[in-house]
This record gives sequence, C-alpha cells and structure tokens, in this order.
Amino acid sequence: MKSSFDIVVAGVGGQGNLVCGRILAEGAVRRNLRPVVGDTFGASRRGGAVLTHLRIGEFDMGPLIPRNQADLILGLEPLETLRAAVKFGRQDTVVIFSELKVDTADTLGGKTEYPDIDKMTEALESISGVVFRLDPKASLDKIGSSRVLNSYMIGALAGSGKTPLNPSELRGLVGETLKPKKTNISAFDAGLKCVSELMKSKGV
Repeated sequence: MKSSFDIVVAGVGGQGNLVCGRILAEGAVRRNLRPVVGDTFGASRRGGAVLTHLRIGEFDMGPLIPRNQADLILGLEPLETLRAAVKFGRQDTVVIFSELKVDTADTLGGKTEYPDIDKMTEALESISGVVFRLDPKASLDKIGSSRVLNSYMIGALAGSGKTPLNPSELRGLVGETLKPKKTNISAFDAGLKCVSELMKSKGV
C-alpha cells in the first residue's frame, strides 16, 4: 500500500509549473500533511520541458516520484502530459490536462509536426484510468488573460476531488499567491466548474 499521494505537474518553461507546485505543497501543509517537492527541467527554462513532482505523505521520502507511481498528473501542455503519463502513469492514475498546445522550435520551423490532440488523448486513455481533457480557451478569453492557465488548472485539480487537498484552501492560496487576485481566482473557479461538470457527465 502506498504511503504517499503523488502528483506530477507537466508543462513547459514559463507556464507556471513551479508556482503550481508551491501552492499545492502549501495546501498540503495546511492539511497537516508533509509535502516534498522536486523539479526537473529540460534544456531550456523557458520553452523546455518542466516536471514538478509533489509527494504528499506522513513520512520522509525522496523528492522525485518513482516510475509508474503518479496518482494524478496535472498537464499544462498536452504533449508534455503524454510524456509524463508514459513514464509515471498507471491504470488508476487520474490525468487532468489542458489541450492548449505550446509549439516547439521544431514544429514552428516545420521540421516536425505537432502530434494530433485526439490521438494523444486516446493514448492517455490507454495508459490511465480517468482522463479529463480541458479546453480552457473560452474561459481564459472571457477572463481576459491567457497567463492564468496555472490557476485554471489548480482549480481543475481541486474540482476533481481526487486529492487529499481542500478546494477552498487551494482557492485562498491562489488568491494570496498570484496577482491580480481577482483574475486568478476567476480562472480557478472556471477550472473547478469545468472538471465538476465533466465528472458529472462521465459519472465519475
């Protein structure tokens, strides 16, 4: 039996992975749990792959999640989500990811083609038990900022009810940590609502 709840936040540099990890870790502290955070970076801090590992438990543990041991993967970018799922996912892993892609230098230059989102979703569903694919664009456009995706995704995680963290505490932490407060809280609420509605439709 696992003694920790393990979360991977997958994205690229500049999307706010590290802030996500910090907020989720503080949420664990407020639940009297012991979080351990580790980060791994690709070749470039901005635009390169970034994985944030959050391990929540009662005992000392290493900062990096072992292979195939993630309980939840929070994906800020679809291709990085799939890469994380291949390494850390298992049949009962919950995956919550944004379908908003971030092109690489190779895809922008025409050297390679960005993978099809539908096919990546199918691959994720073959790896993991529950997959929530989110399209935050309309919500972020309405809010007036594309820079609050991380707050939206923290809200989505909170709305899943699949972690030991408290949604209202996470909401408060988003408001305390990220500015402007109102914009980030609005993004959090939109993400929470989206996943709550998806859960009802899936009967999860």
